[in-house]
Amino acid sequence: MLDNRKREMAERASILYYEKNYMQNEVAKELGVSRSLVSQLLSYARNNGIVEISINIDEFNLRMIRREIELRVNFPQVKQFYIMSSDSEDETRRKLGDFAAPYLFDMINESRVIGVNLGASVEKAINSLTRYTFPDSRDKDVVQIMGGFSNDIHRAHPIELVKKLSSILNCGYFYLNCPAIVAQEELRSALLNEESIRSVIQMWEKIDLAIMGIGTVTDDSKLDSLLSDDMKKMMKESNARADVNINFFDCRGEYLPILENHKISLGYDGLKRINKKVAICHGLHKKEAILSAMKAGIIDVLITDSITIDAVESELKTG
Repeated sequence: MLDNRKREMAERASILYYEKNYMQNEVAKELGVSRSLVSQLLSYARNNGIVEISINIDEFNLRMIRREIELRVNFPQVKQFYIMSSDSEDETRRKLGDFAAPYLFDMINESRVIGVNLGASVEKAINSLTRYTFPDSRDKDVVQIMGGFSNDIHRAHPIELVKKLSSILNCGYFYLNCPAIVAQEELRSALLNEESIRSVIQMWEKIDLAIMGIGTVTDDSKLDSLLSDDMKKMMKESNARADVNINFFDCRGEYLPILENHKISLGYDGLKRINKKVAICHGLHKKEAILSAMKAGIIDVLITDSITIDAVESELKTG
């Protein structure tokens, strides 16, 4: 008899709470019981089939949400994952920029000084922002956070990306008219003392959003073609796996102070201070680099595709 009475009370409480949208204290008042008893009745209803709660999410989104939860357990420093459904790497190359754009739109609107480095996916995402209207962005600034790679004729120079984004935002910009890697330490020191370059470096301290790619450290990487033979030897001996704005990390995510006297880019300590660091990247060849960067805690937001994240998870399990 008591069980029948409890079930009846649970049914009444469930109708009021779930169908009539009563608050728990209102349910308690209606039934003439305590609020704590209402909580117990609702729990009883869920556990005994009186109430069934379903989550109407398509299969891919449900899988990605569960995957994101698992990834955040392993990489708590990464605050958000945005994963695009993709059936092929070619599809990802065509669509990832459009996928990333609305998320960048929200993050840019919340920021004051935006740092940008070079990357194919970063370039496509910035190009996709041309379809968006940014309100009240004239007080923002876009800042280049690494020098240029003059050897890549197929992609935009970082200066062009900075100008492009500043044009979209209708705001000011700061660019570095210098290479990312300088062979002679004396020349690098001279460049860093130039007023035009020093003024950009001073802006790095004000950046609150960085939009970046993640590079590999291999013989066929874009960076490798800029290095001298001695630099290449140093890179190989370091066992570096990831390049984030010419800051290098090994398979454990440990920072490797390599090329410190040859690079012109926002350094490791400066990157860590930035409130939000977004990485847009994809590709099976980047699975180790992405995993290394996540272990390093150097990115807060990762925008990628389902193929890449599958490979990253497999690497995590076997590594």
